[in-house]
Amino acid sequence: MIDTVSDFRDDAAAARERQRLRDAACVGLETRLNRLVPPGATTKPQARAVAVQDENAATRIYVVQLRDQRAGDGWRQLLDARTSYAEGLEAQAKSRTPAFYVAPETHDQVSVADELIRWSPAPCAGAIRRLATPDL
Repeated sequence: MIDTVSDFRDDAAAARERQRLRDAACVGLETRLNRLVPPGATTKPQARAVAVQDENAATRIYVVQLRDQRAGDGWRQLLDARTSYAEGLEAQAKSRTPAFYVAPETHDQVSVADELIRWSPAPCAGAIRRLATPDL
C-alpha cells in the first residue's frame, strides 16, 4: 500500500515538472517574440516578410521541443502558412502582386490557432494569437 502511494506521488511530481517545463518553454517563446519587431509594425512588404521570418525562427525553437505530435503538427501548419505569407510578401515587393495571409484550418474547418490554444499550455495563448495574425 505504501509503495502505491509513493508511486502516485512520484507520478504526480513528474506530471507537475513536465507542466512546469512546458509552461517555461511557452514563456521563453513569448520572450523571444517580444524582442522582435511585429510584422504589423512595418510599412513595406519586404520588411514585413523579414519580420514574419524572424518570428518563425523564434517559434521553431519552441516547436522542436514539443513531444505532443498533434500539437507539433498544428504548430508546423501555422508556421507553413506564415512562411507562404512571407514568400508572398517578398513577391509583392518585386511584382506588386498583393500577398494575403490564409489562416490554416483543420479538416473540420476549425482554426488551427484555436486548436493550438486548446492543446497548448495557457502561457502559449498570447504567442499563438500573435502568430495567427501576422498583419497586426
